[in-house]
Amino acid sequence: MAIYDYNTNTVGEQLTPPVLRMPKFLAWLYTLVKPIQNLHDLIFSDYKIGNVYSSYNNATTYNFGERVQYLDKAIYEVTYTDINGIAGNVTGVIPTNTIFWTKVNDVFIGTDERVKYSAQKILFEQALNTFFITSGIYIQNNFASIGNVFVMDTTSEESSIISYSNDYQPDFMDYSAIYLNNIYDYTIYVPITFYTSLGVQADTLITTYANKYNLAGMQFNIITY
Repeated sequence: MAIYDYNTNTVGEQLTPPVLRMPKFLAWLYTLVKPIQNLHDLIFSDYKIGNVYSSYNNATTYNFGERVQYLDKAIYEVTYTDINGIAGNVTGVIPTNTIFWTKVNDVFIGTDERVKYSAQKILFEQALNTFFITSGIYIQNNFASIGNVFVMDTTSEESSIISYSNDYQPDFMDYSAIYLNNIYDYTIYVPITFYTSLGVQADTLITTYANKYNLAGMQFNIITY
């Protein structure tokens, strides 16, 4: 991607005749090309590579153009202007308020890393720990345990006992019998301190993100430790 790595200030200065490369003229030129550089950085830096910004603080005053990371792990930028079109600052207004903020990235993790994530155990664990900016989340595969079921094999020694009544056979078929004691294919283990920090929506937040990589038909549960 080196072909796309450039600085508009440098390019603008190089394309300007030497006789016109005076400080005031260059300052004006830098102002003109700044929006282009901002778009370049947003796509090839924040979106592609990723960038971690400070978490939103309700008591902090944010100036026009400043970016923060909110609870949904998205990146927001202050874009508020007053009725005269003058850039303003923001205090105590959550980033989801579109009058004061603009979402510039759905997630702080760049696509270079996200394309590597999958339902494979190690990559799945990496995705969870990276997204929630923590460590200690791990996955354990579960094996379905079988309860009382009727078994028929090629020999009587390896088959269930058959009798006239289920009172006389330990293993039997029944419409209401529940044979699978474990319905979860795997379990996501989460440190309890981190889990608590997520508040009442902890299960929802973890499940929503895990479902991005969970294979269709697979079921999982969340357990703290």
